[in-house]
Amino acid sequence: MKKATSYIKGILFDFGGTLDTHGVHWSEQYWDAYVNACVPVSKPQYEKAYVSAGDGMLEGKIKPTDSLKTTLGIQIRLQLEHLAAAGYIDKDSITYWAPKILEACYKDVKVKMSYTTQILQYLVNKYSLVLVSNFYGNMETVLQEFGIRPFFKDVIDSAVVGIRKPDPSIFSIGVNRLGEDVSQVAVVGDSFERDIVPAKKIGCTTIWVKGRSWRNEPGGPEADIVISDLYSLKEIF
Repeated sequence: MKKATSYIKGILFDFGGTLDTHGVHWSEQYWDAYVNACVPVSKPQYEKAYVSAGDGMLEGKIKPTDSLKTTLGIQIRLQLEHLAAAGYIDKDSITYWAPKILEACYKDVKVKMSYTTQILQYLVNKYSLVLVSNFYGNMETVLQEFGIRPFFKDVIDSAVVGIRKPDPSIFSIGVNRLGEDVSQVAVVGDSFERDIVPAKKIGCTTIWVKGRSWRNEPGGPEADIVISDLYSLKEIF
């Protein structure tokens, strides 16, 4: 593992798939819950529902005051509605499956967020932190939900600024909010295409949390440091 050096003064963090699931892509996180709940669908069927629900989430369904649990619940219902419309599950079964999937996902996130809190507490004593996330306008509420908002100097929510990853300019906004030179900023994210590649384009040091993704991301020279879990950040910094 390559060590970050003393030139780093600020860190930009991704949220979804990074701070909340520690490198597990949300498609995989949901699928684990589907399997454990014995939902009678195949993974290819589910993945189409996941994509459809993801598109639906961008249509103003989330309020700024919605918690992560509420957000997950809405996305799960959209997935199940897609599966029902496709004839894979009975429409009446949505009310049975939805709470089972939600509780499994949220329980896992709460456990991981407790460790995330410890890591952020460690880092904030040495570095300025800003969050940069593709989200739905409620990122501030979600951070308050888990008690980690005070760790961040600022929060860049794609729905608020009107720019989504992989557009590099959303990371430029993050760098400006940090108030540090781009050459002194590290970006931590789980998506090679959406976090690492665009952050590298603007000159940041990149730390790729290479966990479990639903798509093969072979990576490349854009990732200065590759880690398999967030705990490794204590070794790097």
